[in-house]
Amino acid sequence: MLLSMQREVDGDVEFVLRPATDDDIQALFDIQAAQDTAWWGSPDGDLGDTSAELDRVRHAMGSLEVGTRVALAERQGSTDGTIVGAALLTGHGHSNLALDPEAPGAARAQRSLVAWLVETGATQIDAPAQDVERLALLAEFGLVPTRSSFELERSATLDDLGPTVWPDGIGPATFRPDRDDEEVHQMIYSVWTDVAGHTDRPLDEWRALLLHDSSFVPELAVLARRDDGAGAVAGVAMCRTFAGGIGWVHQLAVGRPDRGIGLGRALLVESFRRLSATGVDILGLGVEAENTNALGLYRSVGLEVAREWVHCSTG
Repeated sequence: MLLSMQREVDGDVEFVLRPATDDDIQALFDIQAAQDTAWWGSPDGDLGDTSAELDRVRHAMGSLEVGTRVALAERQGSTDGTIVGAALLTGHGHSNLALDPEAPGAARAQRSLVAWLVETGATQIDAPAQDVERLALLAEFGLVPTRSSFELERSATLDDLGPTVWPDGIGPATFRPDRDDEEVHQMIYSVWTDVAGHTDRPLDEWRALLLHDSSFVPELAVLARRDDGAGAVAGVAMCRTFAGGIGWVHQLAVGRPDRGIGLGRALLVESFRRLSATGVDILGLGVEAENTNALGLYRSVGLEVAREWVHCSTG
């Protein structure tokens, strides 16, 4: 049985591990922002993204009691604990680990949170390639690098791209979430798990993570159908925006019968145009490092590697 609260002492700092609550959202955002700033120079996300992460935990694990721990640091003799780190279980063995690197005892808090994640079923914990201290800690717990992925970005100024050119016989179609979701989900996941690192998410989980998120805008879903837009789904790009002027292609998929004819490029260019129209400054997406075909396509539309993630697993 999971303990709802644990205590540890490191010098004059006492650590309390307890489940997160909705009242912690601001503190959770603050430590994520501090970590992002240490890694990338600025925060990446907003309070809405933090709330969405907690919803992911609830969907995957049933409750925050089961799927989260926050680390509070208390100086001896103090009764006010400060949240300095958090660990979230987000389903399929995946997790999210955030630490304020400048907080007292951050290294000890990180060790405690990693231990909790491993004990409660996390089989993958990620770190940016430059965070050698986290990578070394994960190795101590038996989590070793198994693959890498990149986040690619480009300017949202699209002067270098021509118009969207759809392949012969394929055209854009309006995405209707209440009518097209099952067909779109089936098409995505018929090819999505061909690439190592892509998680096979059931329909209800996919709906919860993408379609029911407060940031979802149906007009940013680029749908391509055969028969000049009236037939079966040939490809799709699911897009969204983030705080800080970022537009993101969350999922891009082209059905096997429709590859090699320029559909992937058409979906990307159209995605960029729709995202750029929202006023974002940066466009981006993620890709597995070993997916060389996709990397070539993405670079052909002006995307370049901005970040590298190392995904560490228990094997």
